[in-house]
Amino acid sequence: MKIDCINLRKVFNSRGEETTETTLFSRDKIGIGIAPSGASVGSKEAKLINLDEGIKNFNKIKNKFIGEFSQEEFDLLLMNNLEKIGSNLTTSLSFAFFNLERDKFVSKVSGEFPIPLGNVIGGGVHHGKTDIQEILLLPVKEKNIFDAIKTNFKIWNEIRERYKNKYLGLNDEGALAMNFKNEESLEKVSEIAKEYKVKIGIDLAASELFRRGKYVYKDKKISKEEQIDLISKWIKDYKLYFVEDPFEENDFFGFRELTKKFRNKCLICGDDLFATQVKRLNKELANSVIIKPNQVGTITGALNCIKKAKELKMVPVLSHRSGETCDSTISSLSLLTKIAKFGISQIRIAKLNELIRLWDLLEIMGKKPRMAKLNI
Repeated sequence: MKIDCINLRKVFNSRGEETTETTLFSRDKIGIGIAPSGASVGSKEAKLINLDEGIKNFNKIKNKFIGEFSQEEFDLLLMNNLEKIGSNLTTSLSFAFFNLERDKFVSKVSGEFPIPLGNVIGGGVHHGKTDIQEILLLPVKEKNIFDAIKTNFKIWNEIRERYKNKYLGLNDEGALAMNFKNEESLEKVSEIAKEYKVKIGIDLAASELFRRGKYVYKDKKISKEEQIDLISKWIKDYKLYFVEDPFEENDFFGFRELTKKFRNKCLICGDDLFATQVKRLNKELANSVIIKPNQVGTITGALNCIKKAKELKMVPVLSHRSGETCDSTISSLSLLTKIAKFGISQIRIAKLNELIRLWDLLEIMGKKPRMAKLNI
């Protein structure tokens, strides 16, 4: 792909924060990419720098990026300049390049669609009374992507209506902020999910709870060993199918013990633990991994992590960030995974609607789209 011209501009994400949008021009094609940002950011993520500084530095080296490139070559050049321009710029530039050739990518996928993992009740650093950052829905029984998204919306609306006296508003990700304690939240969601035959999960984002060797909840402080016991109890009591970041990112013992215990019953998923980096993947620590392109800085980095996860028999989960945009690049990428963690409401709908469009596109192409099947 020959890059003829590059335009960078500052735009806004869903939190009203400034981020970067890139437009790449190649003959008669245009590719656009916008970088998201996270609230609970792991220490191993690709380096961020001041946005204005990054743009200024990029403009000094922009000519290096004009010419003929493959996605891998373009992304390698980006990563070689990561220290100067930061992961916000590398992500938007890499997204824009990918979108120049998105149709070619989509034409090569198998037709298997990810199950949408939706955030229904939120807490933690995203707001709310519960310490659990996200209580999640996974509609595994639906036959097409439209009905899977619709089921998540139905439950989201039903919880808001059924418990409206406990409703506090919407959090950073468009999830319901409810006046529930941890177990109460799990119990309420579990009851309704059972009615809809939907599996549930959590993202604890436990690095945000870890202080001076203890996991600090609103009502207690517990040791690493007690954290293992608590998460094990929640998995059993509420039949959790997906548990993300149940321990802080360096608590390898906790991850290893929980994965050993529930490997065949539950997806123990690492986010901050792996930070979308191939060299950090370890199937003994988790049997699933969150894929966030901006954690590693490029599309190529994310694709390599997906490939390696599959080789290790780990389940890759393509994920949005809390500070999102109308960019839907990761919807196309998620066609390589069995689960897409894109939220449920507000700006998240851009990525969900794109999945519906992609389903229709693959039907037109004769690909026979179908929902992914999970093996545990």
